[in-house]
Amino acid sequence: MFECLILGDSTGLGTARAINARYAAQCDVLAAERASAHQILRWRLPIKRYGASIFAIGSNDAATPRLAEELRAIRARIATRRVIWLLPYNRHRAYIVSSVAATYADETLDLLRFPSRDRVHPSSYGLVAKTLLQSD
Repeated sequence: MFECLILGDSTGLGTARAINARYAAQCDVLAAERASAHQILRWRLPIKRYGASIFAIGSNDAATPRLAEELRAIRARIATRRVIWLLPYNRHRAYIVSSVAATYADETLDLLRFPSRDRVHPSSYGLVAKTLLQSD
């Protein structure tokens, strides 16, 4: 069976709900409202190996070098073949997340592609899920 993980903040939660509504295998979800990279680092992360993971991290963090360090530490702790990072709407944070993704040759999906009412969350997680599942 193909194992998948969705890790992150409220954007991860919304994406997870939309993907799991469409995807029979049901991805594991480790996500919480307002979660920061620092908080996620303290979570008990899964030890199993995933075929694919979606990381929605960075929207609730300051755009500092510390964010990049924490994102690299999180990435190093997840055993996965493929990672897709959801880039935050905020361009400074998106740049940091994108640079970490590039370090690992991971993929990115820029949330700026999707309409948003608050410039933090997509208006339709269904569109995000559809795009992610098409890239599978």
